[in-house]
Amino acid sequence: TIPHPLSSSKHLEIRPVDIALIELGLNYFRAITENYFLAPLPETFNWNQVAGLLGKYWTGDWYIVAFRSVRNDRADAKALYEADGLAHKEALESGGLLKYWYGTLNEKRQCLAMCIWSSREFARLATKKPYHRLASSLAAEMYESYTLERWSLTKKSGE
Repeated sequence: TIPHPLSSSKHLEIRPVDIALIELGLNYFRAITENYFLAPLPETFNWNQVAGLLGKYWTGDWYIVAFRSVRNDRADAKALYEADGLAHKEALESGGLLKYWYGTLNEKRQCLAMCIWSSREFARLATKKPYHRLASSLAAEMYESYTLERWSLTKKSGE
C-alpha cells in the first residue's frame, strides 16, 4: 500500500488497486436500469464494464454500502440534502471513500444511494464521525422505510 490523499488514517491506507479503480473504472460507473431503486445491486450497475476497464492484471476487493429508502411525504428535503452533503464531505476527508452514487427520487419517493469503500474498516471509521451520525439521526423522521445493504465487490486477475 502507499500513502494517498484519500487516506487520512494512520492505520489504513489506500492501495494502488484503489487508485486504479478510481482512475480507470469509476469515471464510467453508471446505473444500467431505470429501476435501480428496486433492482438487485448486482443487476443495477455496469460492474463488468468497470472491472474490464481495470484490465486483467489488477485484483482487488471493495466494500459497498447501499441505502435504499422511501422518503415520507413530510420529509424536509433541504435538511436531508444538507446533512447528506456534510456527511459526504466528512467521509471524503476521513479517507477510503472511492465513490458516492446517489440516484434521483422517483414518483413513489423511492431512492438508492451507495458508497464504494476501499475497505470495511474505512466505512466503519466514517460511521463514527459527527456528520454521519447527524445524517443517520434524521432517518426515523424523514423516511417511511429504509434498508442498508452491505456488499463485497471482488475483481480477480484475469477477469
